[in-house]
Amino acid sequence: MAQPARFIGIDPGRTKCGVAVVDENGRREMLDVVPTVSLGATLTSYARTGPIAGICVGDATTSDAAISICKTALPGIPIAVVDERHTTLQARASYYKDNPPRGLLRLIPRGLLVPKTPLDGYAAALIVERFLSQKTA
Repeated sequence: MAQPARFIGIDPGRTKCGVAVVDENGRREMLDVVPTVSLGATLTSYARTGPIAGICVGDATTSDAAISICKTALPGIPIAVVDERHTTLQARASYYKDNPPRGLLRLIPRGLLVPKTPLDGYAAALIVERFLSQKTA
């Protein structure tokens, strides 16, 4: 049985980028937040773990720089620019699905809670999921 195609998602930022590896079935293999200056090395490292079918980059202000890094680090891999509106809000919901509040924090509305970690990796996974849903639509 063939391995499902894998995609790298990038939520670009000036100082840090969210990076995720998601397969075509929506299974998240990796979520990470890396300094923007380390993005190229991170992409190369992820590509060593198996073939990458494509890279999905959020269309934020800094996406041009991220695309340039992707082209240098992983030449020949297709790059898609994906609308990333509302991914931060959706990333928060995804984070709390994976990390439900415990104890008294369960009583506080999730919109008022502040996650302990940056959500950029979750946003990157959502960017891949949006790409995949557009591709199948």
